[in-house]
Amino acid sequence: MPETVRALELFLFHTAYGEFMRDSRWAWQVWESIHFTGMSMLVGTVGLFDLRLLGFARSIPIRALHSLIPVGVLGFLMNLATGIGFLTATPDQYMYNKAFWVKSTLLIIAGLNVLFFYARVFRRLEQNGAHAPPPAGARLAGGISLTAWVGVMAAGRLLTFYRP
Repeated sequence: MPETVRALELFLFHTAYGEFMRDSRWAWQVWESIHFTGMSMLVGTVGLFDLRLLGFARSIPIRALHSLIPVGVLGFLMNLATGIGFLTATPDQYMYNKAFWVKSTLLIIAGLNVLFFYARVFRRLEQNGAHAPPPAGARLAGGISLTAWVGVMAAGRLLTFYRP
């Protein structure tokens, strides 16, 4: 496994994206601003939707909050693009960092939760009244999502404190 990780580290380091990130005077700072903005968009919309799934703010129709999800998806894509930039610029600072692997695991959990939500829960949720209490599956999906995204943010912040 360590040889595979080392090979991946070298591959990422020598990509054009990694070279751009290391050679540019402003890329890292601009990417951090975009990353923060993307996370704000993601958690601001998806987090609010998750809170509604948990039963908060029942006066707001779920459909109205769901219409904001594309903003969260855009925020996620911004984070994905900038996060890959950080990873390719300094792969050694990420690939051997436990916080990075916790963050990656939580991202996978969040992604699987989205699949579960739209495959099993969303249709039933739409059939409920606008202000009806969410069904148990929706509350479960909202709780998992909110927990995963808070964990992603915490692990992301811890990346700088736990350098390999």
